[in-house]
Amino acid sequence: MSPSSTIAHYRIVSKLGEGGMGEVWRATDTKLNRDVAIKILPESFAQDAARMSRFEREAQVLASLNHPNIAAIYGIEQGAIVMELVEGADLTAPVPIDTAIGYAKQIVAGLEAAHEKGIVHRDLKPANIKVTADGVVKLLDFGLAVIVQEGSGNTGTNACATQSPTLSLAMTQAGMILGTAAYMSPEQARGKPVDRRADIWAFGVIFYEMLTGAMLFGGGETVSDALAAVISREPDFNALPQDTPPRVRRLIERCLRKDPKLRLRDIGEARILLDEPEPEAPAPAPAAAPVVHGHARWWMAGRRGARTRTCRPLRDSLSRDAAPAASRPLPGAAARGRRLFPALPVALAGWPQARVHCNCQRRRSASAVGPCARFPGSARPARHRWGG
Repeated sequence: MSPSSTIAHYRIVSKLGEGGMGEVWRATDTKLNRDVAIKILPESFAQDAARMSRFEREAQVLASLNHPNIAAIYGIEQGAIVMELVEGADLTAPVPIDTAIGYAKQIVAGLEAAHEKGIVHRDLKPANIKVTADGVVKLLDFGLAVIVQEGSGNTGTNACATQSPTLSLAMTQAGMILGTAAYMSPEQARGKPVDRRADIWAFGVIFYEMLTGAMLFGGGETVSDALAAVISREPDFNALPQDTPPRVRRLIERCLRKDPKLRLRDIGEARILLDEPEPEAPAPAPAAAPVVHGHARWWMAGRRGARTRTCRPLRDSLSRDAAPAASRPLPGAAARGRRLFPALPVALAGWPQARVHCNCQRRRSASAVGPCARFPGSARPARHRWGG
């Protein structure tokens, strides 16, 4: 294949890339005057009539995926798949949290549309996700997709895995396995039957990497290293950014459970979680009123029956200079029979001793004895004290 070649009414323009399922070329549809992508299947594949027949049946189902987040399949011509040409860049990481959530919502929407038709992608990875200039996410390359036979009692793909042309071809392509091993689910890495929960696992890995900017199960030198990491290594959720919303953390954790029975069962649940608004932070509690630990008492010492009054300068001084909170009750908690006066809004925080000064006698402590300037007619010395 070379530029200016033709396949049916498609004129080849340039080569876009090459993968395990063949070469991908940019072409022009001469009938509709639009650009398309054409994947040229390997010669051994295209010449196998049985495999091509089955592939064409699968392609008919894949072509029914008419969704804005899935690259459309237009048809099959002369051993080539004609697909929508998506102009954009591969999904990269890291991206801001809001951007990652927006991309995740679109990936979920595309997977949900495929799963509703019984189609499991099986090869979801950043290289198969394009982002257009307008921020639209497109899922590409359902080349490993397998049609799950709903209603047949088989929720996995073991019944058709050995006969799937795409699967049997991919398993002979070392480069293809190397590119996807880090995104395989544990059951897929062990060679067990898989279902849509394999796509949910891959989505969780991609979402994790969009936020952290690092491969979750990469870094190994061989395919075996990547597969061993998928099977045995637990994800480090502490690597997620500190400002990751709690609902996103919960979603990623549920997608990356190694036991598929404990994993998120349906990708639609991810859509619901992502659409849920974060609960508003509780409003700060109103400032508590100052705690009154005791009552200000003032009494006249003297002969029996002397009048007892409140020392207003002392009360005003304490109200003005009171600390905002208290760490201990005031001394003299026992009333010992003396008369209690109305409580003052006073709290003393961190005062080791409740020794206050009255405005009328600033140089005298609370335990000092002397006449009160506001009550000059008192017959005996005045005493100011705190009571409990």
